Amino acid sequence: MKTTIATRTMSAVQVPGPPTRPRADQSAPASVFHEHAINILIVDDRPENLAVLESVLDDPGYRLVRAESADQALLALVVEEFALLILDIRMPGMSGIELAQMIKGRKKTAQVPIIFLTAHYAEDQRVLEGYGAGAVDYLHKPVSPAILRSKVAVFAELHRKTREVAQANRTLLAEVAERRRAEEALRALTHRVVQAQETERGNVALDLHDNVTQMLCAILVRSQVLADKLSAGAGAPRLDAIKLRELLGEAANEAERISRNLRPGVLDQLGLAAVLRATSAEFTERTGLPVKLDCMKLEERLPINIEMALYRILQEALANVEQHARARQVTVGLAQSGGLVQLNITDDGAGFDVHRHWAKQNGNGSLGLLAMRERASSAGGDFKIKSLRGTGTEIEVCIPLGKAAGAGGAAESRT
Repeated sequence: MKTTIATRTMSAVQVPGPPTRPRADQSAPASVFHEHAINILIVDDRPENLAVLESVLDDPGYRLVRAESADQALLALVVEEFALLILDIRMPGMSGIELAQMIKGRKKTAQVPIIFLTAHYAEDQRVLEGYGAGAVDYLHKPVSPAILRSKVAVFAELHRKTREVAQANRTLLAEVAERRRAEEALRALTHRVVQAQETERGNVALDLHDNVTQMLCAILVRSQVLADKLSAGAGAPRLDAIKLRELLGEAANEAERISRNLRPGVLDQLGLAAVLRATSAEFTERTGLPVKLDCMKLEERLPINIEMALYRILQEALANVEQHARARQVTVGLAQSGGLVQLNITDDGAGFDVHRHWAKQNGNGSLGLLAMRERASSAGGDFKIKSLRGTGTEIEVCIPLGKAAGAGGAAESRT
């Protein structure tokens, strides 16, 4: 007997009878099959039995592949993926049970459901062996067409759903990967923007200090000389000169303050803890609100991008406290543990609804949380905030030093 593997697509339900379709070597090419058809492998050493199964399972949603021996079945399983295997239990050479055991022992085919067919009723032991070999069902010949179609339909639908879920998972994974790439690109862009901002602020601060402030100081000295030349009896002109000198002094101080905020020299010279103390002292002097400092001694100087990020976060947090919190005290803590540096800023003010704020996502002058989060992110760290109305606000920034340095910590030199 010539043994072949045949594939065919069914178009209508027919009464079981003699095979009328072309044999395997005359069947249509696979390209004519429905692109979403479910592959079902039918295995029997008798061609007439295969023809009956093909007639019973005549459905456009199924693509039936026939095999007349265990070897042909194994070859088909290597080449294609199947939703179901209908297997005769008695075949010459390798039996259906032995074939099932081999199929279940292979990773690629272990999950293929197997329905056994047998013409012998008094084989309880063989039935148990079949289930032990991995069968999901056991049908006796002659098979009831309605029962067989019903059982096959269940496994076909399960396979369709599994295939849909797999496709949905692939789509989801692709979307997740694309979102991660977008987030990484956004973080890189944020880092470049922050670096550009700091570079420009440094340039402006230098211009203010070296040019504007120096010019104001020179004018202040000249105004002092002018005031001294005017006698006490000069009256209004002398008072105007004194007033001019005072205004020039205030302008020089303001220019120096702006220069410090843009790029504090104490940060470059003495490090983060020193600039936190200086900034807190200036805040208390200006607002009258006390700031309690708890700054542990750092093991070594931090990368400049981390120092600058934490300094900017403190600046923004104190500005928020001044404008919105109505607090009585602020606490600032700085600590380093191993490869992690942590900044905590806490106030006992009015607090606010954090979730409602994040839901707005507009950054319209709303407490500057977005700016602080982006600062922390640009240094490779995490930004957390806890607050409820009437309970104050706590800000926590944690930055892994190794990760932050890799994010560009050495990109900016100290001035």
